[in-house]
Amino acid sequence: MFMKARIRGGKLMITYTRKSDAGKYVCVGTNMVGERESEVAELTVLERPSFVKRPSNLAVIVDDSAEFKCEARGDPVPTVRWRKDDGELPKARYEIRDDHTLKIRKVMAGDMGSYTCVAENMVGKAEASATLTVQGKN
Repeated sequence: MFMKARIRGGKLMITYTRKSDAGKYVCVGTNMVGERESEVAELTVLERPSFVKRPSNLAVIVDDSAEFKCEARGDPVPTVRWRKDDGELPKARYEIRDDHTLKIRKVMAGDMGSYTCVAENMVGKAEASATLTVQGKN
């Protein structure tokens, strides 16, 4: 996609905005007697959250660890959190690392289910899910 700008009734309309469209804009009006410039207007382009890395489905053996990776981008930088779709994250057995990886220690059969990474900022929200399957020891 590309930026498309058009002027209608003295208004500048930019569609398909990108981060590179951010900046300062000035309206310049000209006629046979001269030229006049408007005050400077600053355009800030915000981005909805999107995923750089989505969590993948996992199959682990009881008592092993499971790690779901999740990386999101956006502007402003989104907050990232995790939830288990049919309940709560395993109490005292999970950690969310600085890189937003969800680690579950000593996995149990009750941990099976769908885990969702939620990235949110003031512009929007994005979700990505993965399933954890737990297999017994042989």
